[in-house]
Amino acid sequence: MSERLPPAETLSVTGGRGLARVDADAVQGAALVLDDTADRLRRAAVRCLAARTALQRREWQHDPADGLFPASPTAQEAVVGAAAAARLDDAAARLHHRASSADRCARRLRIAAGLYRAAETMAERAAGAGTRLLATLGGAWVGVRLLPLQGVAAGARTVDRLGFAVPSGAEAEAEAGDESRPRGVAPPSPPTAEVVGGHDSDAANAWRVLAPQADELVGGFAAGYSLSVPWRWRDLERGLREGPAAMVDGTTRGAGGLADLVDALLPASEVRVLPLTDADLAGPPLPWAGAPSGTVAEALARLGDLYPQGSGIVGRRAAGAPEGTLAVERVTHTDGTTSWTVLIPGTQPLLSTTNPFDGTTDLRLMAHEGADVSEAVERALDEAGAADDEPVVLVGHSLGGIAATALAASPSFRAKHPVGGVVTAGSPTATFATPAGVPVLHLENDEEAVSALDGRSAVHNPASVDRVTVARRLLDSADPADRTASGVATLAHALPTHLRTLAAVERSGNVPAAGVTRRLERLLGGTGARTRLYAARRADADPPVVLAPGTTTPPPGVPTGATLH
Repeated sequence: MSERLPPAETLSVTGGRGLARVDADAVQGAALVLDDTADRLRRAAVRCLAARTALQRREWQHDPADGLFPASPTAQEAVVGAAAAARLDDAAARLHHRASSADRCARRLRIAAGLYRAAETMAERAAGAGTRLLATLGGAWVGVRLLPLQGVAAGARTVDRLGFAVPSGAEAEAEAGDESRPRGVAPPSPPTAEVVGGHDSDAANAWRVLAPQADELVGGFAAGYSLSVPWRWRDLERGLREGPAAMVDGTTRGAGGLADLVDALLPASEVRVLPLTDADLAGPPLPWAGAPSGTVAEALARLGDLYPQGSGIVGRRAAGAPEGTLAVERVTHTDGTTSWTVLIPGTQPLLSTTNPFDGTTDLRLMAHEGADVSEAVERALDEAGAADDEPVVLVGHSLGGIAATALAASPSFRAKHPVGGVVTAGSPTATFATPAGVPVLHLENDEEAVSALDGRSAVHNPASVDRVTVARRLLDSADPADRTASGVATLAHALPTHLRTLAAVERSGNVPAAGVTRRLERLLGGTGARTRLYAARRADADPPVVLAPGTTTPPPGVPTGATLH
């Protein structure tokens, strides 16, 4: 009985686990390996032919040591030489045959990889189209149901608010009036290690599947809901300012309609910025207040320090800043010039009557309308003393990134403060057009979902020599902290995850990203810096008139002779 294995063509395999997924990149990699193998086989065949030629030359070449009449090779030597030459010819032929087989196999693998990629693309497009269609129908249904409220909300926004009470964690601070200073709460201890493992539940796996579809869900819902949003002058104004596409964009119009509904719940207010001191912090003073950021990574880490709960970066202690805190850095350069860096955090409460970093501001920013946080940044720059010829770098996370991009896209803001650069992390910014010549860096990932709230994925962000988006799929990362974050929305959106994305692109040496980062860091770095903190607050726009006892003179705006009670 022969012990040799049967030819592969005769094998039959039944049962077992079927093929569930094909990695087209791995198939393409196998094709490259086969290409290298075929090349090595050809080189071996060439060496065999060279050895045969050398053998024949040695057999027939005259050796001077043998004299003028060398002896002819014996019959036995001739037979051995011929056999060796035949074996070398056979080896060369076999090697060439194997090289040709490797070439054919590599070609088939490339075809298979292309077919897999095409099938995946078609499946993804079909799934995306189905998801968007269902989301559009859902948005249209919600819009029809809320249609009666749209007119009420528009009227309430024009005349007065509905005046519903909105819970807020800072109600006591609002009731205390302007004399009350915002105070931070004791920050938690900084983490000592990255969160790795423990997030392989069914919910985590479901999130890993659904999060990459967030752009289709949001885009479809916004398109359907925008059909019920009444057309207003602001839409035409936006179209004249930004182009016809901005006037009919479903995400922008849908955000505006939802903002009207939410805004009607809040009392009329105005934004104020309050300078903070170290006494207003519940934690230690900021150790970096007297030094410039220097790098994009350090600027983002400092931004995280402004959250009451801290940044979540291992070993980095929070300052215990009050809610709604932003930072303005005045950076001095070696040539004596000055630039400014503004650090803008993200959403904190869902709705608030006192903290403008809430969901209402998110919607207003996405609707390309004036928002409280944008106004707070302008006022903070004015309070800090920024001149109109000194460039400003805007660094934002989540809501802060939307505000930073919206300010960079605003001609009125640029007329007052020249924008030197923009950095965003986890922010939906695709609907904004930033000016040419301004370096812009966006950091996103597939599983955070927040950056897809503009209805676009990272590949659909505007791209130019000045504007670069760095995105990645956390689940495919070799870092266990990334794989853990891929199943938890809060971890995927947190600053430490975006900082790992920044570190990854820096290690890769990517030329476009490195170019934009280098331009940004020219303004972030300097010989010295001074940082000021400001708390943004909403205040009653129309406070009640209160006269001191014995006062008879009415306040400005009250007609003389009017009776005051």
